[in-house]
Amino acid sequence: MSIVTEQDLAHLTESLAEWGMEYDRTGEWPQASVDLMAKMGGWRWNVPAAYGGDPVSHSELLKRYAALAAGCMSTALISTQRDGAIELIAGSENETPKNRWLTKCASGEIYTTVGIAQLTTSKRGGGNLMTATVDGDGYRLSGMIPWATGASKAAIIVTGAVLDDGNQILACVPTNREGITVAPSDPLITLNASHTSCVHCVEFRVEPDEVLRGPSERVLAIRTPVKPLVTSSCGIGLAGRLIKMISDLPPASREGCDEVIEPLVRQYETIRSMLFDAADRVNDPEFETPSTDIRVRVNDVLVRAAMVAMTLSKGSGFLLDRPVQRHVREALFFLVWSAPQAVQTGTLERLMAPLGADTPLSSEI
Repeated sequence: MSIVTEQDLAHLTESLAEWGMEYDRTGEWPQASVDLMAKMGGWRWNVPAAYGGDPVSHSELLKRYAALAAGCMSTALISTQRDGAIELIAGSENETPKNRWLTKCASGEIYTTVGIAQLTTSKRGGGNLMTATVDGDGYRLSGMIPWATGASKAAIIVTGAVLDDGNQILACVPTNREGITVAPSDPLITLNASHTSCVHCVEFRVEPDEVLRGPSERVLAIRTPVKPLVTSSCGIGLAGRLIKMISDLPPASREGCDEVIEPLVRQYETIRSMLFDAADRVNDPEFETPSTDIRVRVNDVLVRAAMVAMTLSKGSGFLLDRPVQRHVREALFFLVWSAPQAVQTGTLERLMAPLGADTPLSSEI
């Protein structure tokens, strides 16, 4: 396993933070950030060694996602979505996609992404967004992938669809396949550099050796145990960046606010430890990972940190050339990113608790 030190991660964060302002302004693909991540081994972090990868421990992987997010959330999103696709390919019982694609992914020869929101949390368009019909020994897929990060840059995409009987399939297909069209990215309030867009599909053919899983009732039921903590790791990385911004403000800007700042910092440190401790224990059969609880707590501290940072930055925080406003917008992304009902409800309950209630802002977790 390659050694990436805390100093390396700090350098990664600061470099991405510097470039992130320009990428946020222009919406251009963050090539310099992606190149630096690759130079540090980022394309190999989540690929099995048998295919040229250099996999790291669960907690180490989450720390690297956190460092990316602290510098540039677009780059972090690109990395996590690419790694999500890698995980699904590597976890398939079908050896052909592994042998065909994983070595190329590890070397950085190709970029891949995942488009499975239609099977998880997205309701965009209503109904089954992507349907599959049996076509000889394969399938034909039609519909829409509502969210696919970096789809215009991806050589292959991992996606899923629903059959008439309700069963699902998961497949890995080239994006240049006839019937697949990557739409231009819709303008977002942030993360435009991630080039997240929808993908329109019309009767495109999926060959038998491209099927990763299924047909089965829930093709995404089996994921790596650390997967539910990935979004939280990015959230805690961004929260740490905001906490640092608050701490670096001149004393005059923070005057009289210690009763807010100190509990917020303690809250951040507690949930950060909780997150990485859980990552260390995900393979323990006696440990039940509290992934939803952790995600809700991360959302809570992140949104509070964003509001505190903006408030204490006063008018300067509202200027587009200042990083505070960028990170505040990025924080809002976590209210919708991979947020099933339990996460949404838990987050709102914490954020909307009556003043004086025993919320994490006024007491230890």
